[in-house]
Amino acid sequence: MPDNLPAWDITLNVYGPITVEKKFSFRQRKDFHFDDKLYSDIDVSKNGLLGITINLTAFAVEQTIARKAGLYFCGQALDVLSIDINLPTILTLTNTINIPVRAETERRRLTEDELSNAFKTARLWVLTEPTFLRAVGWYRKGLYTDDPFDKFLAFFNSIEILCNKYNPNRVVCNNPGTNTKCHMWETLKAVWGECPEWPIIPNQSAWIDNNYSMRKDIAHGIASIDINVVENVVNQIDTIKQVAYKLITDWRQNRLHPNITEDVESKLL
Repeated sequence: MPDNLPAWDITLNVYGPITVEKKFSFRQRKDFHFDDKLYSDIDVSKNGLLGITINLTAFAVEQTIARKAGLYFCGQALDVLSIDINLPTILTLTNTINIPVRAETERRRLTEDELSNAFKTARLWVLTEPTFLRAVGWYRKGLYTDDPFDKFLAFFNSIEILCNKYNPNRVVCNNPGTNTKCHMWETLKAVWGECPEWPIIPNQSAWIDNNYSMRKDIAHGIASIDINVVENVVNQIDTIKQVAYKLITDWRQNRLHPNITEDVESKLL
């Protein structure tokens, strides 16, 4: 451990339709900027009908930094978990409950391996595929936010970020003002083939343009807040969620190839 860097115990609540059968513990490396290895001790337990509680170790010179480090560290693992289980999870400090918490009558049991692997995968992606992790983070936000505009934007952002980064046919996307739509089109073709073959939205050749226009209107404040606009956005959410999830998981399984160099590998252990 770096000299004079105190260790802090951070308690976090994760709200959502999740639970664990019994308490378990594991360790995960978390340092990036120190020569010495830093490992966080992570304890997971059930939190009644509300979700789970995670106690973890953070290293920082002061309490505020330790709190932020704990939230950041755990939040990235929950981002990964969100595409493993496709359920909403909301992360907060135990003394900061400013969200509507509800008792979940059906709760997905998480195993130690699932949570441990989520932390490990988050670290791998931080080191090798940070853009993909950011896209996954937006997907998780879309799962837990209740605001329909925020939900739509989050799912759209997850698609946009992935496509802008990973489009394998970038050479055809060189027209300012339409690059985002072009990146999305070419990426979906690379993963799923031509438009008639696309899952969820087959033959919907205007789907990208229509959702891009909706995203622009919402993000720039052009969309009026009336019942018709809100209803139209709400009607699009389930489809864009399915597309985002399918794209992220298919890309992860078939196209994502983290470059694990010797330096990266040394930081994973």
